[in-house]
Amino acid sequence: MAGLYTNIVTSKNKAFPVFPRIDTSDGVYSSMGQGYNSYYYYPAFSGGTAGRAIRIRHSGNPSTDNIYLYNADGTEVTDGVWNGGMTVDEASGSADTEGFVQYYMDDSDNKLYTLTADTGTSPYTLYLSSVNEAGSVTAIGNAQVGNATMNLPSPRAGYSGPMHRAGGDGSGNFQIHTFGTAGGSAAAAVPFRGALITINITNGALSYADLLPSTFSHAYYHGYGFGTIGTTDNNILLQPYYNYSGSDRVAGHYANIYNLTTGKSRFYITFPGDDKGVFWGSSFSMTQRWRGKYYFPNYALPYGTAMGAYSEADMNNWADQIAVYYGIL
Repeated sequence: MAGLYTNIVTSKNKAFPVFPRIDTSDGVYSSMGQGYNSYYYYPAFSGGTAGRAIRIRHSGNPSTDNIYLYNADGTEVTDGVWNGGMTVDEASGSADTEGFVQYYMDDSDNKLYTLTADTGTSPYTLYLSSVNEAGSVTAIGNAQVGNATMNLPSPRAGYSGPMHRAGGDGSGNFQIHTFGTAGGSAAAAVPFRGALITINITNGALSYADLLPSTFSHAYYHGYGFGTIGTTDNNILLQPYYNYSGSDRVAGHYANIYNLTTGKSRFYITFPGDDKGVFWGSSFSMTQRWRGKYYFPNYALPYGTAMGAYSEADMNNWADQIAVYYGIL
């Protein structure tokens, strides 16, 4: 947007952009304090029972762990497929699926959408489904991915961003950013322009477009990143990586950043660590889109501000500010 762009340009000579504040609009929900190895608790259905949470395990790809719905008092919900935790096959509606690949909780639809994988086909087949608070699953459709390079387009595998709605919460098809391909549905090769995968929300069909423009090329595979922030209104995409000083929580992070309009990019940029507000954990931090917000689960334990929710507008504006700081916007 023109106004946002003008405001960003005026800040070129200022200090590194300040990480956004936690968004507290979801209120209190079960186990929101986190602190569980490899698991992350998210606020459940916005139009449902107050205080409920959904637990997802963010290690392994595809993840074979059941997804649980908890009451405000910490007890498990036993309605429908929630009884004993929703299994992969219950989520997909098929006995052929082996694991969870992506998740998206839609605030407007009051549905949790899941993407699961049949790893017995070559390339893999992805199944799109939804489940409601009552534990009723709708199997939407399935399709094989374009090639084996994108078999598991998940933040847990690296190279891919979180599944999200193209028009924002409640609007449009699903999209996933993935960086491994030459472009579109092609295999991994130079110029490594990546793919924007679109998943049709009515039938699960897959389509592909180049993620980066024709002005972009890279001689090697993109740096390893466990999710994305964006695309912003200024067409910026930030790909966070890892804390660059091992266990030092204040040292900071690596990231890659791209201008999807001009093709400008910077690899292994650095930004401040947890004492400046940036999400952190004891292993790789990932990005998860959920109810119109960003969350930052971890392969192991999330720490500090990684245990909060952040509005999409705030996070995207922060990514734009970083793009200005590093000279690509």
